[in-house]
Amino acid sequence: MAAFKSQGLIEAPVAEVWRLLEDPARFPDWAADEVIEVTGVPTRIEKGSTFELKSRGPLGMTPTTVFRVEQFDELREIKLRCQTSGYYSHWLLTDARGDTFAEVEVGVEPVQSIPGRLLGALHSKGYLRRIADGSLDAIRRVFRRAPRSVAPKGRK
Repeated sequence: MAAFKSQGLIEAPVAEVWRLLEDPARFPDWAADEVIEVTGVPTRIEKGSTFELKSRGPLGMTPTTVFRVEQFDELREIKLRCQTSGYYSHWLLTDARGDTFAEVEVGVEPVQSIPGRLLGALHSKGYLRRIADGSLDAIRRVFRRAPRSVAPKGRK
């Protein structure tokens, strides 16, 4: 099994960062330029939900695979796993005085099939590092471009 962890501060509230992570349709906005298209997204994401994701993979491949939500703790944790290769991303979010401290682990636990083991073997440590760091950087860029939400008058 290969894996890489990265962590950092995102200058946005946890609730705003969570909205990006829990909405697979928005993955192309931030997923380290790897996600091309997401289809079959359920109305509500929860543990056990599945969706299809077309991505740029190792060696220039562009597979469409099914992802399953393995862990889901509202505003705190989400873990998604590819059902073909065993690739996963696991996000933990913590409030940091109004901003978000994020820890992401990406890795692969190859599925016990010949195609799964072959695909899993293509996910090198360097590839996983690029995905983890690139995803954090891309989320930071999303919030640098967009102004923070402002509460309506009379609310704090």
